[in-house]
Amino acid sequence: MGIRIEWRSQTEGDDALLKVQDDGRVVHAWEASPALLTDFLNDMTGFDDGGGAASEAEPDPTRWGRLVAARDGEGDVLFIDPEAYWDRIGYWFRSHGDDPHTYRREI
Repeated sequence: MGIRIEWRSQTEGDDALLKVQDDGRVVHAWEASPALLTDFLNDMTGFDDGGGAASEAEPDPTRWGRLVAARDGEGDVLFIDPEAYWDRIGYWFRSHGDDPHTYRREI
């Protein structure tokens, strides 16, 4: 069974990354952090079964908030909501003077 990783947002700062199976059921959830979002945006590491908390309490991904972006298990982008994406990037990174690209250098 295939999986996808979804970035969802309830409100500013209340974001989660979800591991969702093809049947639409959330099997793991992680509280968003700059480090985890950087992994999601760049190299998709840290999303194996060993991390996060099982989300048996809320298996419906739509209950976790607005879908910001989704990637498949191989890292291919499946969906991006441009408005939500740039709003969340601004909140999590730019407002702190950071950039989510790990190889970006100061000029």
